[in-house]
Amino acid sequence: MSRSWMYNGWQHGKLPSNEWVDETTEFLNHAFSLSDVVENDTIKCPCAMCWNYFRQKRNTIELHLFKFGFREGYETWTEHGESLVSHDEHSTVGTEEGCNEVDRMDDMLFDLVGGHPPAIDDTPTSSTQAFYRMVANADELVHDKTTHSSLSAVARLLAVKSMYNMSIDHYDDFLEIIHELLPPDSKLPKNFYESKKMLDGLGMPYVKIDVCYNNCMLFYGDNKNKDKCDFCNANRYEEGRNKVARKVLRYLPITDRLQRLYAHEETAKLMRSHNRSMSGKIVHPCDGEAWHQFDVDFPDF
Repeated sequence: MSRSWMYNGWQHGKLPSNEWVDETTEFLNHAFSLSDVVENDTIKCPCAMCWNYFRQKRNTIELHLFKFGFREGYETWTEHGESLVSHDEHSTVGTEEGCNEVDRMDDMLFDLVGGHPPAIDDTPTSSTQAFYRMVANADELVHDKTTHSSLSAVARLLAVKSMYNMSIDHYDDFLEIIHELLPPDSKLPKNFYESKKMLDGLGMPYVKIDVCYNNCMLFYGDNKNKDKCDFCNANRYEEGRNKVARKVLRYLPITDRLQRLYAHEETAKLMRSHNRSMSGKIVHPCDGEAWHQFDVDFPDF
């Protein structure tokens, strides 16, 4: 049965067609009648903002669908009671690949925004655009004979790069070999730059700061324009016409890391608690000796 009405009957900023309204109402009636789909009066929202990653109540879903329309390519309602014909085939392929792990990209994206997707405005921010690119990549298979999404594949590849300290050239050559083994229309990035860009939505940036080759000082703040170290007189840059720093520090801003920790319900509880851990391990600064001594010295603080 054709479901072209899902996209032909809706345009951004315009009233949807009568057919779209009737069919959407019928879709919601059907979805909310399925006990294995409904959870606490919510179902997964199929709008172009939530992409079936976030549960909403019916009135919210109606508003989302009117404002954002259905997510792209959702003619088969796999999250609302239907199944793909090729689903079993994909499951078999996944087993043959030896990948019995559960792809938890959905959980990661849900935790990333604390269960609330960023709003899509007429002029979305760069961080919002990056997040929804990740959502699309999490739903896009590398090719039609695998269970791996583009996002999960890149996440694992970058993890391997980090684990074995691979250079960018090494990573690019590695991807080139992988592409020779994949179908021509596969959805895997071609190089490190494209892989890194795919994960921009994580919002975990770093700041590059030039540092003395002998680790004496940072070329930062009042020292950012200096060419030599104040202590050992070592040159900041490599010899040559181009200014290439001899050593670079990558600083990870704490704000973005704290936002991620507080976005997840379980870690947020741990971040708010100042009770001592009963495990005998340091899971919070209050478990350290310095914090304990501070409490002794300043009991009223």
